[in-house]
Amino acid sequence: MATRAAAARARDLGAEATRRAILDAAKVLLAAGGEEGLSIRELCARAGVTPPTIYHHFGDKRALVDRVVAECFTEFDAALARRRPPADPVEALRWAFDRYLEYGLSHPTHYRVMFHRTGARKTAAGAAAYDRLRRMVAAAAAAGRLVPPVEVATRACWATAHGVTSLVVGGYFAADDPAVALVRDALTAHITTPPPGGRRRRSRR
Repeated sequence: MATRAAAARARDLGAEATRRAILDAAKVLLAAGGEEGLSIRELCARAGVTPPTIYHHFGDKRALVDRVVAECFTEFDAALARRRPPADPVEALRWAFDRYLEYGLSHPTHYRVMFHRTGARKTAAGAAAYDRLRRMVAAAAAAGRLVPPVEVATRACWATAHGVTSLVVGGYFAADDPAVALVRDALTAHITTPPPGGRRRRSRR
């Protein structure tokens, strides 16, 4: 009985190692050529498997891509969750912008997989990451310091952070370019109000 259980565990570990190899290889190929450029033949060569193995573990190419994207969003959300934002809700929005850019620079492969794809498809992990940003925007609203509606402000924050990060990750300019802080602070100033009786503070990245 013990031998049978050990054999089952070994099979499970082997299957998980195979899935991991396929996912890691797919992540690299997707970042390089996008979903349309993902070749099953090249994926098999890189992961050291055969096409039936890929289909056995993931069903089809679309399901594999969705799994890779979901993993990237999960890792992105977990990276933000490990950090504590400032207590001031407006400073927290600036902080979130900086952490978003920081993640894109530290994980350019993940970032390209998450966003540079044909036909956006929502995932639970992506929705969770977006909801984290929405809650931060809602905190500014609860403090009476948000100008537009929460949903509009959330989309504006994401669009701004994503646009800047995509350009920096793409090598169009550096993360320490003064334009980065200028865009971040201009957005924050436009959608929020200063604290009662106070002045806006310029946060450091």
